[in-house]
Amino acid sequence: MKKKLCQLAAAGLLLIAAISVAQERAPLPLAAVEPGALFSWFRGIADSFHSNIILENRYLLIWDGLKTTVIISVFSTLFGTVLGGALCFMRMSQRRLVNLPASLYIAILRGTPVLVLLMLIFYVVFASINIDPVLVAIIAFGMNFGAYSAEIFRSGIQGIDKGQMEAGIALGFPRISAFIHIILPQTINRILPVFKGEFISLVKMTSIVGYIAVQDLTKASDIIRSRTFDAFFPLVMIAILYFLISWVLLQSLEYLERVTDPKYGRKTGRS
Repeated sequence: MKKKLCQLAAAGLLLIAAISVAQERAPLPLAAVEPGALFSWFRGIADSFHSNIILENRYLLIWDGLKTTVIISVFSTLFGTVLGGALCFMRMSQRRLVNLPASLYIAILRGTPVLVLLMLIFYVVFASINIDPVLVAIIAFGMNFGAYSAEIFRSGIQGIDKGQMEAGIALGFPRISAFIHIILPQTINRILPVFKGEFISLVKMTSIVGYIAVQDLTKASDIIRSRTFDAFFPLVMIAILYFLISWVLLQSLEYLERVTDPKYGRKTGRS
């Protein structure tokens, strides 16, 4: 009997201790939060903003990195789109001497990591040439983007019935003119959803250009973090900026998608 009473007493003490610990760790209700604590939290955010952005004009690092990221993204996309168009026509050629090099290029570039390609071009191909690293980044990302966009273009063209080209030629259009006025508009409308995804992936991939000493957004955040020893604020800020860049560019492509969509023209009353 005495042994059972001792066990019950010990269990009761353990229960009381657990309740007291839970009460200590439980979050305070909103009404119990002191105004001073809330003020301290906002003051900490303000101090982080000042030390990471304002102090020593560190916002200039962010601004330079932002411009570099946008330049690399836009010009890599333009170069890759033109290259992808050329590769697409080579890939669709019936001549093996034209088709084979394009097929090999697409297979090799799609199977090679972008970082490896970037470092090969900078440290091997242009090792003996004094060249701007930003230009190297545009070439590397453009070459990679061209391999993917070539397959996007090819799938879009092959998805259109061949009878439309034949009908255009039968109506007196030259082959090139029939392609530009009949096949190309439909191809653009078909491939834009996939093209947008590849474009946004390219924008995010530019974060690796710091490996060849290009000061983009990610490199700017690393510099700030090394000076302030604050990892949270610079990384969150850079993530927000990447999101804003992607969102703005995505809205531009979505506008192009709506403009090239015949259904959108009919809905807005345009002929």
